Amino acid sequence: METIKAAFCFDENLTGPVQATAASLAEHCARASVHCEIHCICTSAAGYIEERLRQIVTARDPKSLLFMHCIDNPYADSYEVRDISVATYLRLTLHKLLPEVDKILYMDVDVLVLDSLLPLWETPLTGYVLAAVRGTVNLADKWEWNSDRSYWHLMEGQKGNYINAGITLLNLDEIRRRDLDRQWNELAKQKLYYQDQDILNITCQGAMVYLPPKYNRLAYMEDGDYHRLVEEGICTQQEYEEAVERPVILHYAGDKPWNRYDTNLGAIWWDYVNRQPDLKGVFDEKKARSNHGPTLADRAVRKMKKLLHKEKL
Repeated sequence: METIKAAFCFDENLTGPVQATAASLAEHCARASVHCEIHCICTSAAGYIEERLRQIVTARDPKSLLFMHCIDNPYADSYEVRDISVATYLRLTLHKLLPEVDKILYMDVDVLVLDSLLPLWETPLTGYVLAAVRGTVNLADKWEWNSDRSYWHLMEGQKGNYINAGITLLNLDEIRRRDLDRQWNELAKQKLYYQDQDILNITCQGAMVYLPPKYNRLAYMEDGDYHRLVEEGICTQQEYEEAVERPVILHYAGDKPWNRYDTNLGAIWWDYVNRQPDLKGVFDEKKARSNHGPTLADRAVRKMKKLLHKEKL
C-alpha cells in the first residue's frame, strides 16, 4: 500500500477553503492500494475545524488519515503583504513538527485536486530539497520588474527557475541535513515580497526538481500567458497543453472563486463544491456571484499604489 503524505497550513481565515481542498485530495487520490495521510498545521483559532475535516476525509476514503497540529506560529511577526497572512510561513516548520516524516507534499488551501497525485508523489528527490513548478516570476518583464528589490540579487542563479511554492514536494530529511531552518529564520525577519516563497527560492537554489505545470495550473493564467512561458523556454508546448487541457491541480492564486464566482476557471471550483453534499452551506454562492471584482477606478488606484510601493505582480 502507498501512502501519500500531504500537509496544509492555514489559520482561521481559511477553514472553509481547506475543506474543499481536503475533499478533492481524498477523493482523487484514494485507490485500492493508495491512501492519504493528511497533516493540518494551523493556528489555535482554526483548531475547531478538526472533526469536520476528519469527517470529510473519512467519507471519501475510510483508510485515509487526518492529523491536526495546532501550534503557535513561530513566524507570527514575519512580513505580511498582498493580503497573505503569516500562516503561509508555517510550511517552514514541517521538518521539525513532523520528525518521523521523510517526505511530504505541501499544498496551499486555494487548490483543487482533479486527478491522482501518485506520479507526483513518486518523483525522485534523492539529494534534492524540493520539487515544484516554475512560476510566472520567471517571465522576462516580471523578473525585470522585481530586479530592483533590495534582496533580489540573492536569486541571481534562480532566473528562469524560480518556483511557485503553492504545490511543493518537500524532502524533509534533506532539509534537516542541510540545517536550512537557520537561514529561514533569518530571512523571515526581512521584508520579502513573496514571503516564504522567496525564502525557498533563495535557499534551495541548485537543489530543486522542476515539475510540469499540470501539477500547479495557475487559474489566473490564460492562453496568452502560457504562450509566453513556452516562448521564453520556461515550459514546453506539450507541458503547456497538458496544463490547460488536463490539469492535475488547479491553483487559485489571486482571486478566489469562493469570493468571486467569475474568476478565471472559478466555475470548475464551484461545480465541484456544489456536487459535495457535506460542503453545502460552507460557501456563499450568491455573494460570490454578486462580486465582479474591482472597478476600473479601483484597479487604477491599486496599480498606482503598487508602482509607488514597488508591490509588483
